[in-house]
Amino acid sequence: MPLRFDKASALLIPAEDYLVRFRQRGRALPLPHLNLTFYALKDCLCLCSSSQALLPLHGEGDLPFILTESCHYPAGDAHLAALAGDALAGLEPDGIAEVEEAAPFYLPGSANFWHWTMESLPKLLAMESIGYTGSYIVPTHNPVVRESLAMFSLAPERMLPAQGAYRVRRLMLPPRLSGFNLPLYLPLVELTRERLLAVAGTLPGGKCCFVRRIGRRRPVNETEVLALLKEFDFEVMTPEDMPQARQWRYMTNVECSVMPHGANGALTLLQKPESGFVEFFSNRYVSYNHLHAVRLLRLKYWPMTQDLDASCATPGMGLTEFLSGGLSTDMEVDLLHLRIALESLLAEKRH
Repeated sequence: MPLRFDKASALLIPAEDYLVRFRQRGRALPLPHLNLTFYALKDCLCLCSSSQALLPLHGEGDLPFILTESCHYPAGDAHLAALAGDALAGLEPDGIAEVEEAAPFYLPGSANFWHWTMESLPKLLAMESIGYTGSYIVPTHNPVVRESLAMFSLAPERMLPAQGAYRVRRLMLPPRLSGFNLPLYLPLVELTRERLLAVAGTLPGGKCCFVRRIGRRRPVNETEVLALLKEFDFEVMTPEDMPQARQWRYMTNVECSVMPHGANGALTLLQKPESGFVEFFSNRYVSYNHLHAVRLLRLKYWPMTQDLDASCATPGMGLTEFLSGGLSTDMEVDLLHLRIALESLLAEKRH
């Protein structure tokens, strides 16, 4: 089938608007108990080469539209047409696999524990909750995703690798929803927590823990931080030393967690309700990624940001460039600030 696509004239369109214009091309599937709407679309091309690009087919090979649900972040919209064009240009004629029914979950960032767990997994679990039995297009080559799916005992034959391209006769499209929007979708967050608890199990008693981070964005004075935490009887946990199921189970009896900002913050979703959570940020990068857990569980959240120091900025550097550079910056933790936070959060526990 020859494919006809012009990236200069391709129209980016939300699935909802697409179905208003072409009612015969599918239907909306409201999930009122989760405040979500999924979409069942007829005959779509799913490109997996460099990013998620979803193009409804019109006639024999015509591809005039790209669905905006192709990625989570608005910044990616301007690049979707170019990505789709490049992917199609490199696609072999026999490189399109045909699938009767599938849901796409191979978004940018899926290799990251937080992005997979907080952006793709909740919607996949929502589909399972309504009895969906079709396939999922997922990055099965990624160990984070593979291990996560294994926890839920999903049949391997339902998992299609996010490679090449698929022509899907009935595409089950989840809504465009990033992890930063989750505080507005607490029923979905609660469903995710319940399903994780069901597969991971729970631990009795209670403990406080420091969730250690490896690689970038670590406390430069971690030795002193650990010494202070020891005064408050904190354990030290390194997620990379445990399988995912054990990571989740470990968090179920946590009464206070302390950690540098990063993907490990996803684990706070399984903490005890009304427990404490201290998060370290550098002086150049702050992103409140875990407010869904804070809101659902009423966590006592204490973000700690290093004092801003602009001396590392180079001449001519813009503010956005300066701040975004902090994504990889380690932080120095103010020990007095941390002590006061712990005394406040653990006052009842210590008396």
